[in-house]
Amino acid sequence: MDYRCNTPILLLLFNRPKHTEAVLHRLRMVKPTKLFVHCDGARASVAGEEEKVADVRAKLGKIDWPCEVKTFFREQNAGLRLGVSGALNWFFEAVDQGIILEDDCLPDVSFFPFCEAMLERYADEEQVMHIGGSNVAERFSKAFQTSYFFSQFSFVWGWASWRRAWEKMSLDLDGLEHFIKDNRIKSLTPAPMAQAYLLEKFRATKARENNSWAYAWNYSVLNNNGLSIVPRLNLVQNTGIGDPEATHTKRSDNQANIRASTLAFPLVHPTFIERPKSLDKEIFYVSQKSRLRLILWFLLQKFGIR
Repeated sequence: MDYRCNTPILLLLFNRPKHTEAVLHRLRMVKPTKLFVHCDGARASVAGEEEKVADVRAKLGKIDWPCEVKTFFREQNAGLRLGVSGALNWFFEAVDQGIILEDDCLPDVSFFPFCEAMLERYADEEQVMHIGGSNVAERFSKAFQTSYFFSQFSFVWGWASWRRAWEKMSLDLDGLEHFIKDNRIKSLTPAPMAQAYLLEKFRATKARENNSWAYAWNYSVLNNNGLSIVPRLNLVQNTGIGDPEATHTKRSDNQANIRASTLAFPLVHPTFIERPKSLDKEIFYVSQKSRLRLILWFLLQKFGIR
């Protein structure tokens, strides 16, 4: 593919030199012209992490193509919630639109022109707030005639968006009480247990009982009646699944660890901006909780066991 990525890319790094090297190798294939790099600081409580963080930052010396590089290196550890959201604030203060990759997100080369095409096509569509690169439920969509579809779920394993969308991000989930009171979750997913699960994740995120920024972003998209774009094929492999150094994905998950595929061009666009609700239901069970695990979770919640 004779292609160079002209859209700014934000690369989110931390303490995994091998993952960093792999994603930089993939970036070298598309030679982005603008690269923003955020690297969180080492945790004082973790022995040897300072050396790993230093090694990660040194890997940037492998950028050997013409590229404008801007860095945001933290001296102290901010964690996922504040670190990633702060990096995204920094990124979208500088650019109107861009692509975001974490160190363990290894994209197929077609991911980049796909994001660029979607950023251009839907730049003025306020309802479209997120362009995902991963599709953990591709077995349900790979036979689609269109190259992508719309969903209520915002996958962040390689994604893209606009400043106008990120400006609606609420890290503290403002308005959650009204969101719950108005029962807006009912129109998003018909299954009562799935509704309860998502609302509990939103509540825990608001209460800072977890360190997630991603649930805050998914809530912000839903609260603004937004939609996300999902490619019919999975374009990004999460190489951090099962990694003992991962923050949230230490346990291996074959459903999530899908290899990246190549999306064919020219793209075939949907006629309308609307989500297939039946597919969203399957996406929930694949990306959040399987049917069996959801029933178990619901029973544990009902009897006050967490």
